[in-house]
Amino acid sequence: MRQARPRPKTFRSPLLFAASCASALGAAAIVQAAPSTPSPIAPAECRAHVGYNLNAELPGYLIASSDGARRCVPFTATTAKPPAGYRGDYYVDEFTDAKMRAAWAVCKADTACDARLEPHITGRAPPNKDHRTTDPHGLYLLGRVNPDGTGDLTSIRRPAFFGAAPWREPIAQADADTFVVEFTTDRDPYERLTLHLDTPVKLRGWYMRGQGVDDGAGRKVRSLIIMSAGGGGRIVAIEDPTNQLYHMDPKTGRSVLNKLPSAVSGVTGQRAWRRFMYILNQAGFDVLSYDRRGVGLSSGVDDTDTVQQARDVLRVITELKTGDGVRVATPTGQVLEGRAATRAVMTGVDAGRLPVLLMGSSRGTMTSGFAMARNFDKTCEYDMPTVACGPPVGLKNLVGVMQLSDYTAGPGYITYPTDEEDDDRILFEGGTEVQNHIAFFPSSAILASVPKWPALFIGRGLWDFAESLEGAVVAYDRATGLKELVVVRAPHPIETWPEAEQQRVLGRMIAFATAATLGQKTAPGARSWTDSKSLAATTPDLWEPSSEPGKR
Repeated sequence: MRQARPRPKTFRSPLLFAASCASALGAAAIVQAAPSTPSPIAPAECRAHVGYNLNAELPGYLIASSDGARRCVPFTATTAKPPAGYRGDYYVDEFTDAKMRAAWAVCKADTACDARLEPHITGRAPPNKDHRTTDPHGLYLLGRVNPDGTGDLTSIRRPAFFGAAPWREPIAQADADTFVVEFTTDRDPYERLTLHLDTPVKLRGWYMRGQGVDDGAGRKVRSLIIMSAGGGGRIVAIEDPTNQLYHMDPKTGRSVLNKLPSAVSGVTGQRAWRRFMYILNQAGFDVLSYDRRGVGLSSGVDDTDTVQQARDVLRVITELKTGDGVRVATPTGQVLEGRAATRAVMTGVDAGRLPVLLMGSSRGTMTSGFAMARNFDKTCEYDMPTVACGPPVGLKNLVGVMQLSDYTAGPGYITYPTDEEDDDRILFEGGTEVQNHIAFFPSSAILASVPKWPALFIGRGLWDFAESLEGAVVAYDRATGLKELVVVRAPHPIETWPEAEQQRVLGRMIAFATAATLGQKTAPGARSWTDSKSLAATTPDLWEPSSEPGKR
């Protein structure tokens, strides 16, 4: 994750630049009715400093602490505001994919704007570090395997590997229920149109079979959670227990991101991800997590096209039913293909009727958000030279999504302060789509589709840089089915959240996923709130350490 840098005072936000330029160019707007009774956004009452990862002073709410004192609890605010007298659904209509492309075109024609943006676009272009790494030890830490060809699924690390010292991760206890899985999908537009590749892409990871959730009548109901990790996610990467995401500079008092890979860790956050997998599986759910294309165990070159990754998720759900392109290594080491492979995983359950929930974290929420939009609203090919939209995929057994550290609200809810790179999110996205045929950040299309989703859970830090607290509230408000919004006193990465808060969020996810599986309208035990301040007040007096009052 990037370290945030203070923005120059003279920097002009491309949020306003994008909206004004695109409007001038006449880009078509999407009309989506806003909710009739939105949750109020309470005005800030104070200001407080946060450490990782913004190193900045933020607005906050005065909230009673466990000792009775009122303390300022910070949150990220929204940069863009509708112009006076604006009529319409501003955060949807003014931040469409068409308007992002149009804004980039204006930037491209401006020498200074293009000079600022172009290094960002080219610097994020494939290949990523997995393809650039040649050091055998670095590849070992990342869990990288020969990504092309059929490959030996039995040679891939299993959960039991992480039970050894020094890792001793609890997921090792799920080894007997874990299949190593491989799915087959297509090359993405960047690989086809730019690199002229047409061989299939293999997606590999773990499928952990669960015992089912209690339906309240003495029966166990199987359901599946498909987990899409954030930018650093690699399912079998090694992370040493002593690894720390950041350190505090004793001279400046600022948080500084630690460099990876190190001598003992390939990534950061993977221990937390595997712990989430294990706890959800122990709660009864089938859990599937595979490396996105281009990293870790999976083949492919481009790992940043989240529209393609959404296509992959929906295809995986279909392949679990048909067996097409599927291989598995069973817990006993037997390798099976096709329908024999899926029958071994499903053990008598009809995969076409198995309730499926998507779960994303950070970048993974872009993938799962686009997948929900494609399944329930329409299929728009934002990574193609000409954007065309068709009818939704319409999988009937996709019953909801759980978003952690999410991007669901889209670019209208970019926060202030943030760094220049993220402040250029709109222009970067438009340029990346046009120049590289890669769709990374979402437009407002995901937010516009939320009312059609059957269930939405959001868990996030109050001062998450990915989108403002207001954006999360708005996404929650737009949901019309089962929904829940949970916040913690922490920043973006779930690994930085206090351990007790990770457990609290997991508990709510289990309750939510159970309710979605059983078709219930509410998840028992959800905390009630009426506006953004009372939402912040649902958090216990537990802080991410670098931002805790009195600890700096």
